Amino acid sequence: MALTISQIVASSYNAVVAERKKPANQWEESAMIREMKRQGMVESIPGGPQIEAPLDYRRNPGAEFNLLDLDPLVMGKTDVVTAAIYDPAQVSIPVVWSKADESKNPTENQKINFVSNLLTNALASHDDLFEQNIFAVSNAAFLGLQTQIPDSGQGTVGGINAAVELWWRHFTGTYAAAGTDLIAKMAIAFNTAQKGTGGQGPSLIVSDAETQGTFEGTQQPLQRWVDSQDLKAGFKTLAYKSARYIYSQFGNNRIYFLSNKGVGLKYFEGAMRQKGDTQEINNAQGYRFFIHSMAQLIVTMKSRNAILTEV
Repeated sequence: MALTISQIVASSYNAVVAERKKPANQWEESAMIREMKRQGMVESIPGGPQIEAPLDYRRNPGAEFNLLDLDPLVMGKTDVVTAAIYDPAQVSIPVVWSKADESKNPTENQKINFVSNLLTNALASHDDLFEQNIFAVSNAAFLGLQTQIPDSGQGTVGGINAAVELWWRHFTGTYAAAGTDLIAKMAIAFNTAQKGTGGQGPSLIVSDAETQGTFEGTQQPLQRWVDSQDLKAGFKTLAYKSARYIYSQFGNNRIYFLSNKGVGLKYFEGAMRQKGDTQEINNAQGYRFFIHSMAQLIVTMKSRNAILTEV
């Protein structure tokens, strides 16, 4: 007896998740998610009611030079650690099929192909939704870059108000649409976020395709790439100083300078692309299950990032 679609879904879901690394859809391109994974910015953490990121936010205020042997020392309690706190966001992707689909795909091979296409699209939709919302104006649940690293350089992020806590602010600037001052402004943004030559600054620069193309045009005589594997795969990742410069289909006329130590997509263990139980739909001839994730984009070193906006 041939397997049902429900049985094939249950047995093949994990295999399709693995195969998902090789999508072939004309609309799907999770460039930002892929690069964040490459740089270790996507991380599994233990579950809980909130995501808490401890912050070592200032130099010890009692640190000082002593002029005399018996100068009195600072004896107050050391207060150098705080925390940014985030609520996790939930995302659900419905996967629904009808009983008629069972009849329209009678053989086991037909059912396998049907399930593979259904699951591949659902997983691509999952990643595409995350990618889009990273750049979108934040919804009530998921906090995108326009909320975390706003044009103002301030904002209340992780429960910390940058209008009050000056150390929490990030650099913000502008560049001309024609790109005439783009390189000079990028240098200022990058150097300000890095704070020095110690290498703790931005590792990822991202914008829309047009803005990255303007940057690429300024670099023609000096163009360089940072990954030979990218060239073998038929595409290139541009470099600016020590950072990789990519573009996303959901990017806009903003250039984000992001630190892989200061920005991350955190998801709860056991709650990333998890398949729920298949259920028969009440009052309809069909079945459904949901793909579920709990995650949040968080910032832990806001001042190590920067943004340039077009004027």
